Amino acid sequence: MLMDTDKIKDFFIHHAEKMVVGVVIAASVWMIYSGLDLPDMTDEKNPDTLASDAKQVRASIDEDHSDKILPPRQPTFDIAAELKKKNEPIPFEEYVPEHLWVPQNISDTVRRQDPVLLAPRALMTSGHIESYAVLSSSGNYAASTLEPAEKLEKIEQQPVRRPPTRGRRGRGRNAMMEGMDGMGMGMDSGMMGMDGMGMGMDSGMMGMDGMGMDSGMMGMDSGMMGASGMTGAGRAFAPENNFGYSASATSYSQGSTSKKPVPQSAWFIAGTAVIPHKEIAESYQAALAASEGFQPQRDQPLYFNYEIQRADVTDKAVDALVDGDWIKIGDRESDLKRAAFVWAGFAPELVPSDYRDLNVTGYIPPILLSDYSKWALHPLIPLVSRDEIERERFAEEQVTAKEVSAEDMELANPGNLGGGGMGGQMGMYESMGYSSMGMDSDMGMQMGMGVAYGLTTVDPNPVEYKIMRFFDFARGGSKISPMPGHQYVYRIRYAVQDPNFPANPSHQPKSSTLSADVYARVQNLMTKAETTDKRDFQLWSDWSEPSPPASLPSFNKVYAGEIKNSKGREFKIEGKTVEYHKAPPTANIVNENHNIQFASPMPVWLNNATEGSTMSYTGEADLIDPINLQIKKVEDAKVLSGTTIIDLAGGRPLVVVGEDAELMEPGIVLMFDENGGLSVKSEVQDQQKYRIYSFAEERGL
Repeated sequence: MLMDTDKIKDFFIHHAEKMVVGVVIAASVWMIYSGLDLPDMTDEKNPDTLASDAKQVRASIDEDHSDKILPPRQPTFDIAAELKKKNEPIPFEEYVPEHLWVPQNISDTVRRQDPVLLAPRALMTSGHIESYAVLSSSGNYAASTLEPAEKLEKIEQQPVRRPPTRGRRGRGRNAMMEGMDGMGMGMDSGMMGMDGMGMGMDSGMMGMDGMGMDSGMMGMDSGMMGASGMTGAGRAFAPENNFGYSASATSYSQGSTSKKPVPQSAWFIAGTAVIPHKEIAESYQAALAASEGFQPQRDQPLYFNYEIQRADVTDKAVDALVDGDWIKIGDRESDLKRAAFVWAGFAPELVPSDYRDLNVTGYIPPILLSDYSKWALHPLIPLVSRDEIERERFAEEQVTAKEVSAEDMELANPGNLGGGGMGGQMGMYESMGYSSMGMDSDMGMQMGMGVAYGLTTVDPNPVEYKIMRFFDFARGGSKISPMPGHQYVYRIRYAVQDPNFPANPSHQPKSSTLSADVYARVQNLMTKAETTDKRDFQLWSDWSEPSPPASLPSFNKVYAGEIKNSKGREFKIEGKTVEYHKAPPTANIVNENHNIQFASPMPVWLNNATEGSTMSYTGEADLIDPINLQIKKVEDAKVLSGTTIIDLAGGRPLVVVGEDAELMEPGIVLMFDENGGLSVKSEVQDQQKYRIYSFAEERGL
């Protein structure tokens, strides 16, 4: 019996797994067999049927069931009777007060508000590298020690047949076209001797390469004409090609010391914006004109200050900037100190006085040689004052009323009839010395006191905009200096003298004339002034929108010249016309390199450059002394530039139909610049700068 039990145990031990498998198989067979008798689920739960049912339910839900939920509304009152009752007059005798209301004068009830100061608009920035004049006790500078450059050899050129010049009607055109080499110019009789430059000038405005200047702002003082101060028979830079400020033969006084101008490199980002002056003036009128004690000399926009902030967006999006990313780089006080104690004067103003204010429009640096109009102006600011517009309108009316000749009109409307601009102000500033900075004769701004006094009347037709201008200079050793290779955005704001809390306590409006919120603000300012003994009279606008990104430029400016292309031959290959040239095209290029060592432009003429040529150069080079306009010689000059020519086009004969003349296609140069981008240089657009800095006249080109 014991043996049977052990066998049974062994049997279960050795066959337990088989028994479990057998049970599982039996259960599976039973489940399969049971499932065969179940109905097909898809017959009752068909997806299409379920979707159709769901749509029906949704449609029934969307139906209007209001009539089943809310009973129809029944009116509970007689509308016609109620309306008749409301229209019955109320007896006046029942509402007669004991003391009748006495109307007061509106001027006694209107309270002074704060004017709305709109933020500056259309902020534009750009990077530049130039020479500018700074003050020096000794007057010595590196470029003055260089030897004069030798005269250039004349280049023999094949004569080019040109189309005949057709005459055009115009005042004195035939006399003015003499000596103008194939370029159309329109000039008044007062602008002779500008060769090779396309200019349009009226009698009261001088235009230089797109610059408009008042008659008192010609951009050339007596020290420029004839390149005074030059000795010997060396080469000289043509004065008519000098579009910048002239610092030659000039000394500046600061207190008891006398200083002289020397060139220095100006590596900076310039910015211009506009203040919506007309809208602000209208805001002043709405907030203050109807109040008691209105004073025009106090209650109109009196601009006083400005601030500039910069943010680095090299590795950050503009939209991601926070307040901590913005740093202050300048204001009115710092800019005035730089203009007074660092600069050797300041360049003639281009904007008419109507559209600027000395307290928000920064002075133009004394840029030497270069045209500064592109970054000192703003497209929303006119170049003609309102007085000049009125004079032109009056002249047109006179012409309409009476027939007069062009010569009579020129005598009747000479170019130096007063007008806006800084012609009169500039002499006053220089005669007073830069420590005091003078006074704006147009607005009566007392700069030294830091207080602005307005006009005694309100301008009935204020100008649309006034210009704001600032400069961010790269300064060695400065923590706030912009750095090369970085991208920056800027924002700017301005301040006015608070009309409800002016700088002069004697001009303070009566507290009884202030509105509640203005009264609370002014009371806080008064309490603070009593504690600190200083009046916080500046009322600030909001910040402008960030400017487009800008950066410091490279030291090289490239101008395209003539493209030379060999005469090609055409071949027919498999039905296609293929043009073959024995030699690749070449180009004459000028690289106007700014030499940091001498703080002067050192233009390099690269002759016969081809595809793949860079703008680098090693050898002897000419350098322009920006102070006395002499051309000096730099031995072992070295110019480093990664700008490379990718492609050349043009320089082929262009036959003009109907004319027995052969012209050449204008040259176009495609370049890979130092910043990693593509740029296109055009022989037509660069013609003036190319001829100037290649010394084309000296070379006989």
